[in-house]
Amino acid sequence: MKILFALAAGALLALPALAETAADDCARARDPDRCVARQAALKACGEKRGIEKRACLDASMPPVDCSKAQNPQKCETAQKAKEICKGKTDKALKKCLREEQPKKKTKKKPHRTAAG
Repeated sequence: MKILFALAAGALLALPALAETAADDCARARDPDRCVARQAALKACGEKRGIEKRACLDASMPPVDCSKAQNPQKCETAQKAKEICKGKTDKALKKCLREEQPKKKTKKKPHRTAAG
């Protein structure tokens, strides 16, 4: 019984530490404001499930600041694709996003000949 009590007390004492780690993670994030907004959106939409949760998260999240992205041009393209495909779900969404994203350029390997 004492062990169970000790475990419960330890879990309760660890909760503030978990909250602090989320704030610390946002302080180190590339876009701290968006990180904080994401944490708030996850908390606000935590009770919802499925499509309802996705809609809640989409409504609660601020738009991505592509100027802070590693590749701003790619970020802009992705944001445009998401806007075009808004409202679609599952396979239709994946297909739409694939069609809207530019094709990746692949390097062609030279063909090897039997002689050499």
